[in-house]
Amino acid sequence: MPDDVLQMYTGLERKAFNILCKHIEKFQPISYYTGKRVTSISLKDQLLLCLIKLKQNPTDMDLAFRFEISRKTAHNIFITFLNVLYEFLYLAIMSKKIPTVEQNKCSLPSSFENFSSCRMTIDCTEIKIHVPRSNLDAFAHTYSNYKSNYTTKFLIGVAPNGTITYVSEAYPGNTSDKAITSSCGVLDVFNPGDLILADKGFTIHDIIPQGIHLNLPPFLSGKRKMQFSKEESIYTRNIARARIHVERANQRFKTFRILDSFPAHYRPLATKIVRVACCLVNLQSPLIANVIPDF
Repeated sequence: MPDDVLQMYTGLERKAFNILCKHIEKFQPISYYTGKRVTSISLKDQLLLCLIKLKQNPTDMDLAFRFEISRKTAHNIFITFLNVLYEFLYLAIMSKKIPTVEQNKCSLPSSFENFSSCRMTIDCTEIKIHVPRSNLDAFAHTYSNYKSNYTTKFLIGVAPNGTITYVSEAYPGNTSDKAITSSCGVLDVFNPGDLILADKGFTIHDIIPQGIHLNLPPFLSGKRKMQFSKEESIYTRNIARARIHVERANQRFKTFRILDSFPAHYRPLATKIVRVACCLVNLQSPLIANVIPDF
């Protein structure tokens, strides 16, 4: 498969794909989802199948036709390799240690020159889900007024250089940003002096641990105040310049078409799918080229 075609189907360059292949060889013997070991296609092709499913989201029947295997085998491979990628990309790497402020400064973008103590920019993202009509509780808890649909919701943290460093578990779509921030454990990773950048919806000042700083864009409040002052406008613009990197990371994340909508049978896998997709985003070419030299 040509390099450009591989990147189109998987989102990864050849070098990153080969590195994944070498690491997966260390997982031998692999415990397959159905208990039935697959030998009809190579481990490399099994990884390729999983990555294509995540990036392009073809049906199991489509994958079965492409790889000349049965539909059940295609599904077995996808779930198995999703778990493998989750184990060694998320559990073994992303979840182990979030870069410190000092580590972030080694690749600090110029847009963060006013926020050099930023540890992470946080935001929430929502993914549509299919909810069985018979499940009234799920209907009530997953309806998102923001999306006007049934969703599952995640908090994602991004380092100043655009690397995704934190992904929460899945929450029902009607859970507030504040409730997710409070319960997901993200606040436990910060140290005194760290700065968090967030959007206006994160009214979380009262739950931030002592010594941790939070920067939000200023609000227009009061009937008499119809526009920002000059200082507020500059501050808002500076935050927007810094926060654009979390938006760009989210844009890359959302190119994985499996995230367009989760069918009901994928809801239990939602957390793993989103976390693996974020890990794969981190394997793509760097988002940030313009960094502050010798900060």
